[in-house]
Amino acid sequence: MLLNICHRAESKAALSYGFLVVCCIAYLLLTAPIANHHYGWLRPPLLLLTDLTPLVLLNLYWLHTRNKLMLSAVPRWAQLSVIAWLLWMSYFFLFEAGQGIYHDLHHVLGLSILVYILIDAVKDFEDDLVERRRRLRLIMITAISFYMVLLTLVELSQSNLKDYWLFSLGNAITALLVSIYFTWRYIQTSKGVSTKSLSVPDNSSAAQKAIDTGEPSLVEKLADTMKRGFYTQNGLSINQLASELKVPAHQLRKIINSEMGFDNFTQFVNSYRIPAVREALSDSNRARESILTIALETGFNSIAPFNRAFKQQTGMTPREYRDQFQK
Repeated sequence: MLLNICHRAESKAALSYGFLVVCCIAYLLLTAPIANHHYGWLRPPLLLLTDLTPLVLLNLYWLHTRNKLMLSAVPRWAQLSVIAWLLWMSYFFLFEAGQGIYHDLHHVLGLSILVYILIDAVKDFEDDLVERRRRLRLIMITAISFYMVLLTLVELSQSNLKDYWLFSLGNAITALLVSIYFTWRYIQTSKGVSTKSLSVPDNSSAAQKAIDTGEPSLVEKLADTMKRGFYTQNGLSINQLASELKVPAHQLRKIINSEMGFDNFTQFVNSYRIPAVREALSDSNRARESILTIALETGFNSIAPFNRAFKQQTGMTPREYRDQFQK
């Protein structure tokens, strides 16, 4: 079952990578020093593929960071809206040749997508415990920031560099080569992951070493530290916890991810905070205390993230959970 899910995810990612390469090839063809009228019927579909590039990139990013297609995570009305927009976009480029203000609007939308990827990659970078995803976020942060700064400098410059065909051609070639490179890296990595998934990790040497020395393992130290209430610190970060345990942050990320099964640090910390909140809410002696007070004392910074995390773990709101003990 697990292998089938992994295979489907890999197939979707491979298809998305292939589509990204096709979009970059379309961009490359359009930047060739050829007059527009020489393209004939080929120009509209090339324009369409070029303008789809940010959306394809967003889908790839979402697939790698959320392990599912972007459309599968949005409401039905949003899915229908995206489908309608894609149909309109296809009509606009294929039958209207991409002429008019809507082309500029698509450029604004493409820039907005890049900004969203950048913000999301920065926001969740420290919280992410999966090293492969962290590298992807770092690549996105670096690449998109560099690209946007470069375009801004070119736009602000007094030269005609942005209109020079050689600049556009170089830009297109770079995008194509980068896409091909990461597609190749993905294929190689997927082969390695598929091989590793069939084997059981051997932690016997580390466990034996802990037994021989009489010292508790890092997992035991981590569990003991959290049970002593270290999770109640507001704004607790992976670096603070690593400092408390006197281990490198990257080693702690690996332990929490590979041996404890958590994908992000917030999810791990909430696995201690939410049970503590549930215990407090079920205590009749604390029935007069506000839910916000209890949330803050267990380490949450504000009520909104707390409510989301609580409902995600329990399936009900904190108020609903408390009320069942006061009847």
